Amino acid sequence: MDLERTHIGLIIMHVALVTGTRPQIIKSAPVIHALEKEGVQVTFIHTGQHYDYELAAQFIEELAIKQPDKNLEVGSGTGVFQIREVMMRLADSLEQNRPDYLVVPGDTNSALGAALTGFKLDLPTCHLESGLRSYDMGMQEEINRRLIDHGSAGLFAPTVTAVRNLESENVVGTVYHTGDTMYDILKERLKVFNSKSFQDEAMDGIDLPSDNFAMLTMHRRENVDVLKRLRGIIEGLKKINHAIVFPMHPRTRERLSEHGLEMSKNVHIIPPVSYTRMMALVSKSSLLLTDSGGLQKEAYLLNTPCVTLRDNSEWVETIEAKANVLALPNAKDIEKKASMMWGKKLDNDPSVYGDGRASQEIAKILASGEIGIKNSVMIE
Repeated sequence: MDLERTHIGLIIMHVALVTGTRPQIIKSAPVIHALEKEGVQVTFIHTGQHYDYELAAQFIEELAIKQPDKNLEVGSGTGVFQIREVMMRLADSLEQNRPDYLVVPGDTNSALGAALTGFKLDLPTCHLESGLRSYDMGMQEEINRRLIDHGSAGLFAPTVTAVRNLESENVVGTVYHTGDTMYDILKERLKVFNSKSFQDEAMDGIDLPSDNFAMLTMHRRENVDVLKRLRGIIEGLKKINHAIVFPMHPRTRERLSEHGLEMSKNVHIIPPVSYTRMMALVSKSSLLLTDSGGLQKEAYLLNTPCVTLRDNSEWVETIEAKANVLALPNAKDIEKKASMMWGKKLDNDPSVYGDGRASQEIAKILASGEIGIKNSVMIE
């Protein structure tokens, strides 16, 4: 046994946690803090899928987690390239410093590459934010999350619906209804995000005709890489008779330039912003337009009405609460849904995402060492 991992006769658990994108860093930050409080040795690995400073490093600094112990520097590329590179580079790192558990958050290429590496190295792999389903196999994220869930030893489900999804699919791993780690962060910082003074500070440098504005995020492959959908969304945004603030993702910027497209004058483009500033802007806004997964949930928790620019959503609780609606990628539907949701007064129930202590629960489970790789029962 490694002497560096023992203390007064007790085994110190070693957890490797792998992120690749902004949302993964955010949802992992409270888990890293909670693991360290439990005395767990944490190896933090970043794949470099989001390699721009605005999309990765600033969130690591802002959320006060340690710098990654290893950056795999995978960068951009096709899904096959990213998954292959994550697997090859991560395997070397994990074999040199083998953990007791590998924790993989989310449903990106980085997540799938990391999970597959854990499976092949016989490491008990745990999926953070498991059980989400859009039931759209045309979404790469849906494929990724299903594959991860069915190979994981531990599944940390954020909602009752997610638990039911996993149970109905008869996953072999152990399912834990932990709540959502993003709610942990929001609950702790809600007063800051909702304060007028902080919101006004977040608006610094954004020159708008009034405070009645919408926030926009758009980066998903199925929207920005499909010209017909991209044009339809741009036409829809033109129909909204209010200012729209758009922290533009590099992927979206590249596609607009590639096709010679421009946003309408009501869309105010700014660089990617910090997590704290984004939450303050969403809280202050009259509407969020997004194709992101996590922001649908964050808008729900901030009581900001949301229009999701997608054909489906994995965050079904937000839609059932009528705090979020789906919009087709065309001018008529986007105009209709934006008008319907604009400034809608909401009083959403945050308890659907737990009690704000999901990270502590996850850390205790990992520290206990109770999760193991199971064999499915064969029935003759």
